[in-house]
Amino acid sequence: VWFLNVITSVPPTTARALIQGLKHDLLADDTALRALIPQRLIAFDDAVRSTLKEEEKLVNSSDWGYDAQAFARWRPEYGYFAKQAGFTVKTSASLAALWQVVNQIGGKERYFFGNILWQTRALMDRAIGHKLAKGRPEREYLQTGDAVDSWKVIVVEPEKQLTLLFGMKAPGLGRLCFSLEDKGDYRTIDVRAFWHPHGMPGLFYWLLMIPAHLFIFRGMAKQIARLAEQSTD
Repeated sequence: VWFLNVITSVPPTTARALIQGLKHDLLADDTALRALIPQRLIAFDDAVRSTLKEEEKLVNSSDWGYDAQAFARWRPEYGYFAKQAGFTVKTSASLAALWQVVNQIGGKERYFFGNILWQTRALMDRAIGHKLAKGRPEREYLQTGDAVDSWKVIVVEPEKQLTLLFGMKAPGLGRLCFSLEDKGDYRTIDVRAFWHPHGMPGLFYWLLMIPAHLFIFRGMAKQIARLAEQSTD
């Protein structure tokens, strides 16, 4: 079942349990089971409608900052379970210093690491006719609703989390999160992308980008920590 990560966005543990369950024979007559576990049953169509309704709540949540644009872009065909990739770094820098550096994204430091790769990705969008915004607000700290190039700031929790809505052309919906945490003797900075793929094209896109994501996010987290430590010193 190693291939499950390629053909479905369902978590491998869940998909594996479903597949392994096929080796057990179930009786078509469930009279005894209904008597043992009485409950109100619903029709298949009603169950599907209820599930799709619940899925709408996924994007209309605090993870997405209850952002209207993210909600409007969500489609029932998108994978409910997000794919994710990221990197966490320990640092001696203060939360205030880390937060100040994170808020520089899109400015002088651009994306902190692998800027040529970010530029290449933007060129790919322009090549297919997708116009991208450029620039960011001049103020030091970002606010909800701000644009950072093609990204939109959807969550701002000072010294805790900054979340950007993915704005480039791709089969799915995603966000990029910068999370800070105070561990007492040290702090952590986590740079992580979450991706809800649109069918097989969305899965293939994610798998294609994984090597670059892991390389870039590792470099971003380390550079943010390095810059914050320099300002703390």
